[in-house]
Amino acid sequence: MRASSRSAFRLCRLLLPHRVLYSAISSNRFSPVSALYPILLLRMDNLNTANSLHSKPFSSSAASRRSGRGRGRDFGKGDAIVREDDRIDALGRLMTRILRHIAAEMNLEIRSDGYVRVADLLKLNLTTYAKVPLRAHTIEDVKEAVRRDNKQRFSLLEENGRLLIRANQGHSIKNVASESLLKPILSADEVQVCVHGTYKKNLESILQYGLKRMERLHVHFASGLPSDGEVISGMRRDVNILIFLDLRKALQDGMKFYISDNKVILTEGFDGVVPTEYFEKIETWPWRESIPLQQKF
Repeated sequence: MRASSRSAFRLCRLLLPHRVLYSAISSNRFSPVSALYPILLLRMDNLNTANSLHSKPFSSSAASRRSGRGRGRDFGKGDAIVREDDRIDALGRLMTRILRHIAAEMNLEIRSDGYVRVADLLKLNLTTYAKVPLRAHTIEDVKEAVRRDNKQRFSLLEENGRLLIRANQGHSIKNVASESLLKPILSADEVQVCVHGTYKKNLESILQYGLKRMERLHVHFASGLPSDGEVISGMRRDVNILIFLDLRKALQDGMKFYISDNKVILTEGFDGVVPTEYFEKIETWPWRESIPLQQKF
């Protein structure tokens, strides 16, 4: 018996009953391959059957959960609510960008008071960051986005049976007029505090050149501190520098100030700049440490 036949024979001894193996050899009809092949198939089939009895059944829903598909069906109502929040939040972000900055660029008719027709807004060929086309949203979605906005960035107006929307402040669109959009502040007694929030990295430039409106129509101030519950807009929560304005002095010198529907104080300054001479004081936040107005960096 050759070496290969001996190896096959040893393997067959492990797999075949002794009587079957002896019978095959004694009848001179023994073929290692032909004898082994059906037995291997049988053993493999038995093994697969045993595994199938101890394994969990495969389902398309399980595969969907692993791949992230079909989440609304598989994860139920709770997950659907989360995705709806994301969809509405994405709509609000896109509306903010359109109404503040690109309405004219998109050929959207915008009035001097910042209002546009909601129906026209929803016809724009744009997509939110949630990958939902703007045209797929409804007027009710717009109302919900306005209702959910915790900084009250929008105002709605119903006029002649049509719903209109505007951003309350933050515009860079030139044909939006301050007098039409905002309420003028005529006396410093109308607000308790006028403070601009910024960051240490910007302070050197601000002390040298003043506060600039940059690409926007106005420099923004808040009517309270970041920790005040009533302050909802006009300052980011993570600022670390507070610049307090001497509003009375600025008004006396002819600087115009306005307040938006969500209580943000805005000014065009003088030629787009609020000079440092109108700074009352500068403090770190939240430690409230004083920073000299003439500090050198």
